[in-house]
Amino acid sequence: TLCEQLVFLHWLDFNAASLKQKRYLEAIRICLDEDDVFTDHVIMSALDYISGKFLTGAKGLPLAYMRTIILTCSKHESLRPWICQVLLPRLIEGEIYKNKKQWEGWMRCAKMLEQAGEGGSKLAIQKLPEEQLRMYRTKYPEGA
Repeated sequence: TLCEQLVFLHWLDFNAASLKQKRYLEAIRICLDEDDVFTDHVIMSALDYISGKFLTGAKGLPLAYMRTIILTCSKHESLRPWICQVLLPRLIEGEIYKNKKQWEGWMRCAKMLEQAGEGGSKLAIQKLPEEQLRMYRTKYPEGA
């Protein structure tokens, strides 16, 4: 299925496949651009599946995961409420902040969606542990 293809692409060991990281990331971006093929439902299903594996400890998050979520916020705006209300809190539950690159992506995404409709990412941000909330607010002061 298309969902499985997107999941596979995220977990692809691009080094073992002799792909440069830039080409790997470009392949994912091309999929997201093809919104007639990779619909909101397909993308949501793939992101949901990957985050579920992360939450259970079965697999870590793939390199491009947060980048894909950020691109999804721009190109598939109808998924913003789901990202804010389900995905971002789920990633906090999985302690995404323990991985520096993923945490940076999470913070960037949360900031991008903080002013989105229906409360945006504010509820997810409020669920951060105290230390991570302080880190987030140091980087992105409230109202800035």
